[in-house]
Parts: sequence; C-alpha cells; structure tokens
Amino acid sequence: MSDFNPAAVTPEELEKLARRADEAMATLVQAMNGLEEVTGEGTSAGGKIRAAVESDGLLREIRLDPRLLRSMGSDELAEAVVAAVRAAQLSARGQLEERLAAAQGGARPSFDIRDVGRGLDAIQSAFLSSLPPR
Repeated sequence: MSDFNPAAVTPEELEKLARRADEAMATLVQAMNGLEEVTGEGTSAGGKIRAAVESDGLLREIRLDPRLLRSMGSDELAEAVVAAVRAAQLSARGQLEERLAAAQGGARPSFDIRDVGRGLDAIQSAFLSSLPPR
C-alpha cells in the first residue's frame, strides 16, 4: 500500500499537474502536425541504389541502376539495397526527431508525460482506496 495521502494533495498541485499535462499534449499535437509529409531518402553503391521511405519507415520506392545487375553478385546487391533502405530510415527518423525538438523549443521537456499520467493514476487510486466502503 502506498503512503500517499490524497487529503494532503492541494488544489494547486492538481492544477500544476493538469497544466503540465495540457502543455505536454499541446507540444505533442504541434510536433505531430505534418509528420506524414516526412520522407527519408538514402543511397548506397555510389548512389546507384536509391531508397525512399515514409515517415513510419515503410518503403515507398527503391531504384536500381541497371548496370548494378552486371557488376554485383546477388549477395552484394542485397547488402547494398539493405544499406540504402537503412540510410533512408535513419534520414526519416532524424527528420522526425528534428521536428519534435523544434516543437519543444529545441530542447526536450523536463518531464515525461507518462510520469504525469502515473502521478494522476496514483492520486486517483489513493483517493478511491481512502473512500469508505459502500
């Protein structure tokens, strides 16, 4: 059982938690706007293999220079394709991280929205367990 006392929680503390949750949600909404437009691009084999992925990392396009089929074995070609796709995925991830950081003023928030949720859950649980049985 937690030693949390719901009677000791002040309205100011609840208001502060609610404000922090609202700020975190506003930041998240702002960061999510336009994310579907992000695409990552990557190349390998000296630019002869090009890959593009959507913001969720799913492959959108892959282009192979036809000359590669004559100059690479199947294993080497497969490795180069994987390298191009990974480069595209890393590019998309980097763009997403940049947008999130920009939405947060260039820095990560000093709190985690999950911590705020856990705090609210603890308050609710402690409050409910302190009520007399019906």
